Amino acid sequence: MNAVGRLWIRLKRFRHRRGYGVHSPFAFDFLTFVVYERGEYYAYRDLAGRHPVSVFQKNGHLVKCRKFLFRLANYVHPAVIRLVGNVEAAEADYLSAGCQSADVVCARPDATGRTVAEGAARKGELVCLAEDVPPAEWKAWAAGPSSESSACLIVGPYRSEESRRAWEDVKRLDAVVVSFDLYDYGLVFYDRSKQRQHYIVNF
Repeated sequence: MNAVGRLWIRLKRFRHRRGYGVHSPFAFDFLTFVVYERGEYYAYRDLAGRHPVSVFQKNGHLVKCRKFLFRLANYVHPAVIRLVGNVEAAEADYLSAGCQSADVVCARPDATGRTVAEGAARKGELVCLAEDVPPAEWKAWAAGPSSESSACLIVGPYRSEESRRAWEDVKRLDAVVVSFDLYDYGLVFYDRSKQRQHYIVNF
């Protein structure tokens, strides 16, 4: 998306900035310390060295998204980071660095084009669905968390009309308790101790 399109999305979501109007302690903390956290983590410099960007992107949205992935993995602290589809190497590295104790396992398309899992599920997963995972498969991946401490991240929920409808279907799943719509990402949590709620975020 170009800069003009990005600005338009941010203007449309302006009232959803920085946790404004959010009353849930869980959601407010997540927005404050994960989505909008601006601190410099120890690993950012090493990661930036391994995955350099142009001078024009250095403080841009791409780097912002990569740092968010690092903080998300650090926050969820899963036993397994499950990469579904062709997750970019940089994004996978930022996720892995965010929780170095997690096992990183992959799921790839088979000969029929369906996505199949590799590696056994363990308690507490962070599932990341890449942009090339068909929206028709999203519900299957998001419906069966390995535990209530799991989370599922969907890349590009607004890239097409089909993906928009699929994202709405994911939010309505019985297993999903809390969802965050960051435009670039759709994120769901399954912890039933939390109040069921959907949040739009100006990311």
